[in-house]
Amino acid sequence: MAWLKIYQSIRQHRKILDAADALEIAPPYMIGLLTSFWLWALDNAPDGNISEISARNIARAAQWDGDADELLQAFISAGLLDQGDEDPATLTIHDWEEYAGTLIQQREAEKERSRRRRAAAKKTEGRPLDDQQTTAGRVDKTRVDKTRDIKDPLSAPPEHEAAAPAKSDPTPYVKIMQLYNEICVSFSKIQKIDGARRKAVAARFKTYPNIETFETLFRKTEASSFMKGENDRNWRADFDWIMKPTNMCKVLEGKYDDKGGPDNGNEPPSGSRYKLTGFTAAE
Repeated sequence: MAWLKIYQSIRQHRKILDAADALEIAPPYMIGLLTSFWLWALDNAPDGNISEISARNIARAAQWDGDADELLQAFISAGLLDQGDEDPATLTIHDWEEYAGTLIQQREAEKERSRRRRAAAKKTEGRPLDDQQTTAGRVDKTRVDKTRDIKDPLSAPPEHEAAAPAKSDPTPYVKIMQLYNEICVSFSKIQKIDGARRKAVAARFKTYPNIETFETLFRKTEASSFMKGENDRNWRADFDWIMKPTNMCKVLEGKYDDKGGPDNGNEPPSGSRYKLTGFTAAE
């Protein structure tokens, strides 16, 4: 039976609390989501690499019924998943070797034992039947291999998939950054789109696959007095907040449009943390 290591400190670990705050759920619920995901990974991503796993399947593995992209971003931003330094599209489970390393070693050891048993069995093929007499009636056990090699068919992609060329990323990151900096002049300019931000932009472009939608989004942002800080908490939006799936939808739907007053009759987005620079809310 498979098992993994969970430390007592996970109950109050900073990463658990950060991820729970990002999803606006209780920490025990976050622990349950992460544990379910880890248990799924033992069979489906034994090496800890989930680069080819979709956000939807990650959400299913964690038994999360909310927005799949939000869960993925919460895992990444909290440091529960690591992105590659050279390729942000590479995703691995943080410290996976520490949590599941023992099980992985056991599986590899069992594979090696099975290989040796098969090799020993081949050496005995073709031996005469009366060879049994030399062991006083006892059958040479090396001639019969009753064990099964433990295989994980999901631990590696099929050969035809592994040989397929990598798909190019259609997301126009540079154009989106230029539009934001040119239109949203009341907000701080962004210098680059990488890491968790790159993942978020790619996910939003997959939902809204045309640059005109992003231009509309940025024009609505710049035209909103409320999003520029004219509210009772001096809260201001920023690029990363706008790129969250629920927030982008609300802005496009006109939730933060000016409606006759500087506060628009809206409340600042809920959240438990505010950055000191402009009290930017983290939803």
